Amino acid sequence: MQLTWLGAAGFKVDTSEGATLLINPYLSRPALAQPHLPIQLTDLAPVDEIFLTDGRFDHALDTPALAQQTGAIVHAVEPVCQRLLGQGVSAGNLENVIPQTPKRVGSLSWQAFTNQTGLNGHLPAVRQLIRNLQMPAHLGELVRAWPPSEEVAFSFRIDGLSIVHFSSTHWSHAEISQLQPDLALLPVERNPDTSAAAARLAALLQPKVVIPHHWDNYFPPLSELSDLTKFETTLNALAPQVRVYKPVIGRSFDPITLLH
Repeated sequence: MQLTWLGAAGFKVDTSEGATLLINPYLSRPALAQPHLPIQLTDLAPVDEIFLTDGRFDHALDTPALAQQTGAIVHAVEPVCQRLLGQGVSAGNLENVIPQTPKRVGSLSWQAFTNQTGLNGHLPAVRQLIRNLQMPAHLGELVRAWPPSEEVAFSFRIDGLSIVHFSSTHWSHAEISQLQPDLALLPVERNPDTSAAAARLAALLQPKVVIPHHWDNYFPPLSELSDLTKFETTLNALAPQVRVYKPVIGRSFDPITLLH
């Protein structure tokens, strides 16, 4: 297996059987985004499955182009599927995610589960710009075109590994108590509250390894580059046995080697 962080909450997974799946693929980064992502949309083909945790632009914007380019099946909640349908994705390439329903394609299996705390909100920086009436027109159009939706997280079984992906950190113990992941892909944005919440979520999950995402400056001024030190320090105090692997954007690695 090869895992590649695509920036923001995006990942590419290449399985040992030759299948490729994407999670929240967002590659249309501005030129000022840091670090630089050395991968373009056309580099991702072929793709078999695309999984979206929600409908925010930084998770879903590039999905219509990718679905049309690759013919991949897109797995998302019903409102996001409807939005993608309006963006030109064929109905035959859309699969409505039904939480708590196990699914399987070949040796790849997965299950989505919902966050009962409510809808996924805007990015913290978006909320700040809205409060200050400083939202640039082009950013406002982008945010309105891809509003927050019901959020799901995914639990995968790939090549014998249990991998979970979260795009937010506000999950209760009851919602995740059944999970026993080897790897946890967790968001750590530049926000003290988010950083601490990510550490608490990791401590609840008790994975062998945490792979942080969303710590890049993927869309300035809505994002900032995050220092992972606070997250790592807090996690070490709560669950010292859980290791952290900081991925290099656009560089593939074998996650199995992280477990030994």
